[in-house]
Amino acid sequence: KMIEHKLPVIFNHTIPYRQAALNLMGRSKDPLNLNGEAMDEDKVLKYALESRRMVLANSIYHLRSWLAYIFCDYELASKMAEESKLVDTHWSVSSLPPFLRANHVFLDGLISFALAQNTNEEKWRTLAISATKKFEGFVNHAPSNFKHKYLLLRAESEFLSRNIADAPMHYDAAIKTAGENGFIQDQAIAYERAGVFHFSVGNSSLASQYYGKAHASYLTWGACCKAEHLCQHSPI
Repeated sequence: KMIEHKLPVIFNHTIPYRQAALNLMGRSKDPLNLNGEAMDEDKVLKYALESRRMVLANSIYHLRSWLAYIFCDYELASKMAEESKLVDTHWSVSSLPPFLRANHVFLDGLISFALAQNTNEEKWRTLAISATKKFEGFVNHAPSNFKHKYLLLRAESEFLSRNIADAPMHYDAAIKTAGENGFIQDQAIAYERAGVFHFSVGNSSLASQYYGKAHASYLTWGACCKAEHLCQHSPI
């Protein structure tokens, strides 16, 4: 319909999101690349860079970063997040609307916390804490959209600090708030990260419950490919 009504620019900006959705549904060969029935990543990215459609180029890298995080490839997620910030020297993420900036900060925080856990490198801890502090401003602006995300970042912070008393409370609060506001995708992520936390502290029984709820939430969201990935890669 967008092509019929001569809206090619808007169409080009929507197809990366459609392809990302198809990837999550299992309708692509590789869920980490934006190639499939909706688009050819190389062609669309080439068009975006040559025509200086920086928001489109940024969207491609950001979505690839998000997919990489969802599928637990944190190194690739970090690489794509960095690429999204370097698409043009005269353009920056700060020029995006607030809700898109918030998505970038949230994802940066999640990736940094995951890499801090996996590598124990101080730079990731510093970046994670910085992202969490930045995100507070978005919560004050629109709590129904962002509070659950902030609670998840807080939970990850407590996990990283090995605060085994407060971390589960923040995970549960993130899960509850995401559900109340209809963010099933973020609720699924929070369930999964809570499962990771409980497994890491030796509570396999509770971890299994959270992984199971994450799996059910991913299926409810329609992310069948991610649900299958969780079955194959969860430790229990």
